[in-house]
Amino acid sequence: MLRYRSTTQATLVVSLIGVIALAACIAPTPSSSGSYNKNAVDTCFEKLPPHWAVVESLIAPSEQTAAIQTKLGARIATLSNTVLSVHGQRIQVNIIDCPTENDATKIYDVISGMKEHPALCVRRGTRVIEFVGDSIQLAIKATYELGLTPKPTGIRFRVTAELVPVDECDYMSFNELFNLFLRVRNSPGDEEAKSQIRELSKRFRFGERIGLRTSTVEDARAMYHFEPAPASAHTAAHGETVTYVFGDTHDSLGVPHVSFVAEIKTRDDGMTATTREEDPKLIAPTDFWPVDDPDIVALASEITKGHESVEARIEAILKWLAPGKNIQFGGPVTGSRWGVKKVLQQGYGQCWDFSDCFVTLCRASGIPSRQVGGWLYGGSGHIWAEVLLQGEGWRQVDPTGGAAMKCGIYYIPYFTSEDGNMPILYTSMPEVEILSEGVSG
Repeated sequence: MLRYRSTTQATLVVSLIGVIALAACIAPTPSSSGSYNKNAVDTCFEKLPPHWAVVESLIAPSEQTAAIQTKLGARIATLSNTVLSVHGQRIQVNIIDCPTENDATKIYDVISGMKEHPALCVRRGTRVIEFVGDSIQLAIKATYELGLTPKPTGIRFRVTAELVPVDECDYMSFNELFNLFLRVRNSPGDEEAKSQIRELSKRFRFGERIGLRTSTVEDARAMYHFEPAPASAHTAAHGETVTYVFGDTHDSLGVPHVSFVAEIKTRDDGMTATTREEDPKLIAPTDFWPVDDPDIVALASEITKGHESVEARIEAILKWLAPGKNIQFGGPVTGSRWGVKKVLQQGYGQCWDFSDCFVTLCRASGIPSRQVGGWLYGGSGHIWAEVLLQGEGWRQVDPTGGAAMKCGIYYIPYFTSEDGNMPILYTSMPEVEILSEGVSG
């Protein structure tokens, strides 16, 4: 995944109930495993999604529970603290079980009154669940994934960011340049970062165009707003991408950018309806996807041997790409884009690399496919892909992890590329918020 995040790791925030640090006061119970007390792990953590894991789970001793309930003015039966790792981020979950709903209501009123968002504290019957961390988005996802709030079938998001129109670029430098801009935003007097931005920008040729994703189906179209407003907009003949041309842009240290606000609908099945028919361009080789390379053709044939249907061939390619099997996730450059041949040779890469390999192998197998970019809600920038299934539409898949992660409501797409060119440089950290839930269009 593209690490479009601050380089400074956020520390876990611990809430206070009065003068008592709820999480900090819970002493560890004996653990035979040495990592956490398995007996302290609540049943709500038994079926976590891929890349979610319990890091630590502790139960408060009775004397500490008694002190906390005295402070809160309500009775507590048990109190536990669990730390979850979600795609490398951590969130703390405090679970307070009370003898009665009246006790739970009193405790909920105290804790929720201290929170900046309703998702950070919820009550279910006699149980109060508090989320402690620096990400409200992660807390919202946790309420869905732990079954505390019904998971919607669709979400309408608003994304606010600053985008740079790029004509030519060094794809291996995207993440580095982005993080330098974050440094300057956090420390406007950081002259070293400014100097590095000016030097690194020489690897890019900035332009006046930004291409974004759209749809031939009205209800699935995203809504985009810019400042300054574009001078013109041109929709591709197939109707699924639109290019905005800007006469004026803002400037940051010699880098042009525009303010961008998008409203985008996501679906739990990752499908996008389309009127598009099969197009030879969707299985053609490009500078980024060497579909006709003899070694690629042979590899694709080997992977999909014995798999007749399109769905079976897609599944075979995804399984082959599962990290740790043929290609390791990682490498010395965060947000890398090494190129398909090099990735296959060196045996490692990150999300852009996995997506490039997937699209290349799909096209070499006769499967119409293209690349998708955008944001993961509660996560970071990401690159994935989609395949065209006749009679169904475009189905998004995440080759990173061999599609262990379903491309559902958390995948927010606004870039689409059918030739591999997809510069998605930001000069600010995108802000993502939920506008409405239950949107299925």
